[in-house]
Amino acid sequence: MKSRYLSALLIAAAGLSGAASLSSIPVFAQEHAAVEERGPAATRTAVIAAIDAYRTAVVKADRSGLDAAFHPDLSYGHTDGAVLGKNEQIDRTLAPGKRFTAVDIADASVRSYGNVAYVTASWTFHLSKDDGTTSTARLSGLDVWTKGSRGWQLIARQLTRPAQ
Repeated sequence: MKSRYLSALLIAAAGLSGAASLSSIPVFAQEHAAVEERGPAATRTAVIAAIDAYRTAVVKADRSGLDAAFHPDLSYGHTDGAVLGKNEQIDRTLAPGKRFTAVDIADASVRSYGNVAYVTASWTFHLSKDDGTTSTARLSGLDVWTKGSRGWQLIARQLTRPAQ
C-alpha cells in the first residue's frame, strides 16, 4: 500500500513541477553483461569460502551452519515474493518433507567495498521430497555479504527466475 501511495505521490509531484510524467520516460531492456569484479583477491576468496560454507550447511541441513552464515538482520527475497528474516529463512530451508541434495553456483562476480561485498551469480538448487519427487530451481541472484565479528555473513539476498 505504501509503495502505491508513494508512486502516486511521485507521479503527482512530477506533473505539478512541469517535469515529464514517469510513464513518458523510456525504459530500455539491455542484454546482461558480465559484471567486472572489484576489490582485493583475498576478499573474493573469503566471500566465496563463506558462500561454500552456506551451500554445505544447506545440503547437510545444518541449523548451526545456517545460523553462522546468516547475519541477524538478514533479508532473503524469494521468487514467490516472500521476504524472510533469518529465523524464517532457516526454518524454510530446513522444513520437513524435503531436503536439498545440492546447491550449485556459477558465474559468481564479487565486488567488495571494505566490509561489504555484492555477489551476483546463477544458482541451481536441487531438491528431493519425501514422496520421491525431485526438482531443480535455476535462479539468478544478488547477495550482499558483510564482514563482522563472525566473519562474512549473508545480510541480503534477492533471487529471481532468469529471463526465458
